[in-house]
Amino acid sequence: MERTERKGFVLGVEAKPGNIHNSKMLESLVEDVIGIVGKPKAVAGDAAYKTPTITKYLIENDRIPAPYTRPRTKEGFFRKHEYVYDEHYDCYICPAGEILKYSTMTKLCKTERNN
Repeated sequence: MERTERKGFVLGVEAKPGNIHNSKMLESLVEDVIGIVGKPKAVAGDAAYKTPTITKYLIENDRIPAPYTRPRTKEGFFRKHEYVYDEHYDCYICPAGEILKYSTMTKLCKTERNN
């Protein structure tokens, strides 16, 4: 646990049957984690934990809720699923019909491109 604490991450896991709502088991899970590493400033969870009941519990107990939110495409940009991969030419084509050229950043922050 010591290595985990220095990084600021705490992971608590509790397996429950699918018919048990997350809000019913969160309190005991958070209390178990507090018993091991102390009171966290924030509690993060996947999208299933983004409910009014869970948010209320965390706020009333002075914990910041940090639920997962699915990434969204910015207004005016194409969505990932709109791009098409062309196997023959080994490239992606954007919805506007433009070919996307491969490029990457090295560890030294230099751009490398394939023509």
